[in-house]
Amino acid sequence: MSNNNWVWERNTLLLILVIAFLVGLFEQTLFITIAVLLSYIAYMFARFRNLQDWLGDEQFETPPNCKGVLANLADKIVLFKKQILLSEKSIGEHSGRFEKLISAFPDGIVILTVTNEIKWLNGEALDLLGLREDDHGRMINHLVRHPGFASFLYHHTKESLLVIDVPSNKIEGLVRKVEIRILPYGEGEQLILAREITEVERINQMRKDFVSNASHELRTPLTVMKGYIEMLLTNESADKERRAVSLGKVDEQVHKMQTMIEELLALSKLEEGVVEPSSAMINIRDIFEQLDVEFQPLVAQKKQVLRFDINPGGNLKGNKNSILIILRNLVTNAINYTENRGEVRVSWSFNEQGEGVFTITDTGRGIAARHLTRLTERFYRVPENNKMYKAGTGLGLAIVKHELERHEARLFIDSVVGEGSSFRCVFPVARVLQSK
Repeated sequence: MSNNNWVWERNTLLLILVIAFLVGLFEQTLFITIAVLLSYIAYMFARFRNLQDWLGDEQFETPPNCKGVLANLADKIVLFKKQILLSEKSIGEHSGRFEKLISAFPDGIVILTVTNEIKWLNGEALDLLGLREDDHGRMINHLVRHPGFASFLYHHTKESLLVIDVPSNKIEGLVRKVEIRILPYGEGEQLILAREITEVERINQMRKDFVSNASHELRTPLTVMKGYIEMLLTNESADKERRAVSLGKVDEQVHKMQTMIEELLALSKLEEGVVEPSSAMINIRDIFEQLDVEFQPLVAQKKQVLRFDINPGGNLKGNKNSILIILRNLVTNAINYTENRGEVRVSWSFNEQGEGVFTITDTGRGIAARHLTRLTERFYRVPENNKMYKAGTGLGLAIVKHELERHEARLFIDSVVGEGSSFRCVFPVARVLQSK
């Protein structure tokens, strides 16, 4: 097509020159030849002007009605424009998918310019770094308020990390642990990756506390046992009564260690899912009557009142031994952490959603709010209440939590210091059969 256009342009020009020459020769004057050539030049100028006007139109899609080289040029321009539009569309689609992908990341991402100004950031970065939507174009080190951040920004390496405390934009008073890594991005730009590690830090602290508490709980009975055994070995003249007392103390500590090991093994089985089926129908009244008989001696010793209420009654689908473990632990804690002549109440009822609810309330000392979220951790104890009752292993509520989870149930704890505590075990509707 390009060759045909050149041929058309050449033939047109030759035809005009031949006509001009013949007319000039016939008239015997050069003026006519010059006039024809000037007319041709004006015609070509008009064609170029028309092409220029067409190029100036942003919506130029249909090329102007022209022939020759200009028609070929116009066709190439249209083709080139279509290629550019396709490329822009493809780039836009890829860019959109990239931004959606980055925005969906659970980690905060911030792209910085060469001068450390915010070029782009995703939604998670707003909360994790305490930023705002209108922070684009601002210096990152002027926005992240942490003493070590500015130094880290300018002296980091690929392997270096910085952990900072950042107040949450969503929940007032919440401080989150955020791990920051900075990587090179593009030409001189940088990419900030911010990841919340609040839960990781909490789990690490739980692990440290577990090792520390477990060591302490095992060391104490071993120390007591060692002391009594040494006394018995060195004091051969000890009478039978003293030996019996010493051996009784040793037996108490052995029993405590044995209980702790059994509870740890039970907890391990629960976490691994090695448990008995939990689909049998349990009569709540029978459960309460059994617990009432079991706890009356302890209640009588402390001169407390223990009440069991079933209103309106009903059955529960679950594992009877598991339900007994749950209630024994909760009732034992309620009795032990309630002063003499106090009251403990155990009830079975239904909430507005039709879920079954065990509620264990006491008139004990209560628990400060800062301890409530950690009560189900292994070996965690409330320091203030631990002075009152030291015989427990600190594993009971951890077992309760896992036993409830295998029944798709939830544990809620409410407590007021000086007034008492309430533990509610809420079972789903599918596990509840209400009496008619």
